[in-house]
Amino acid sequence: MHRSSISARLAAASIMVIAFVLVSPLTALAQGPNLLQNGGFERPYVPMPIKENCRIAAPWVPYYFEGSADETSVGYRVAPEYKAAFREDFPYNRVRSGELSQQYFHSFGNFEGGVYQQVPNVQVGAKLRFELWGLTWSCDNESKGNCGGATSGDPSPMRFRIGIDPTGGVDPFNPAIVWSPEQNAYDTWTLFQVDAVAKSSTVTAFVYAYPVYRSQDNNVYLDDASLVVIAAPPTATPRPTRTFTATPVPPTATPVPPTATPVPPTATPVPPTATPVPPTATPVPPTATPVPPTATPLPTPTPTPTPVPFLGGVLSGGALPLVVIGFVLAAIALVIGYFMGRRAPKAQ
Repeated sequence: MHRSSISARLAAASIMVIAFVLVSPLTALAQGPNLLQNGGFERPYVPMPIKENCRIAAPWVPYYFEGSADETSVGYRVAPEYKAAFREDFPYNRVRSGELSQQYFHSFGNFEGGVYQQVPNVQVGAKLRFELWGLTWSCDNESKGNCGGATSGDPSPMRFRIGIDPTGGVDPFNPAIVWSPEQNAYDTWTLFQVDAVAKSSTVTAFVYAYPVYRSQDNNVYLDDASLVVIAAPPTATPRPTRTFTATPVPPTATPVPPTATPVPPTATPVPPTATPVPPTATPVPPTATPVPPTATPLPTPTPTPTPVPFLGGVLSGGALPLVVIGFVLAAIALVIGYFMGRRAPKAQ
């Protein structure tokens, strides 16, 4: 696939469809429950300027991916043809409702592409449902005779699906697209359905098909498409308002009362409550005993006996003279006592 050629084709197709819508009566149609315009693929059909003899139901936009020259030369990934399918031309059920359906196809080859429509003014967060009825016809080779009555014969897997791009892009390979399961939808109208939540105010509805085999006939038919809101955006739950009580909450820590009780003032002067405390310390006598001088006193000289004069002479000191004197004095006392006793008068 050559992305440059694809981008050019998509841009040209988009410009053509937008120009048509600006002057078309479709612009006057108010969107109802179905957010898609021309979901029934009815008139008007507008020509595709980049491909001859091709028409698309406005305001749908065609897109496809074209292979290299070598690929397309053998019928691989060729550009499909887009045309209206008319009820009067197809008695075998190629239109589901109304008078027209959109068809795109290629003979003796396969293709990859489809149509899309961007939808504006969508509430972000809204849940959307895209539904479309589709039918396919695939015949490997009509000469086998097994495709009569518009019945598929040896059909190719069709890889048919629809999707919603919740971001509103136009790239069919955007990973943000939410796709439905694939269905082949051979020969009978089959409902395709997919849900997605809008992430932008514009979303895009896609239809995609990729027949795998390069069969003689690979046809896709589209009818009765709708995009509706199935759930409004969720309402944000307001955060609860904090309620404050009038009573103050006591602190968890109990305050400690002051230890000193204040004394009420009185008229009489209050004497000081503190009584002078006598010194508790008793004077301690000096523990140190006066130490006598260490010098040893000199010895007192011993007196030498002096001779005592007695009876006109000097007696030398000694024990004998003292004894003699003692006896003499005692004898004198006894004599005096005797004579004193004799002189005393006798009692009557």
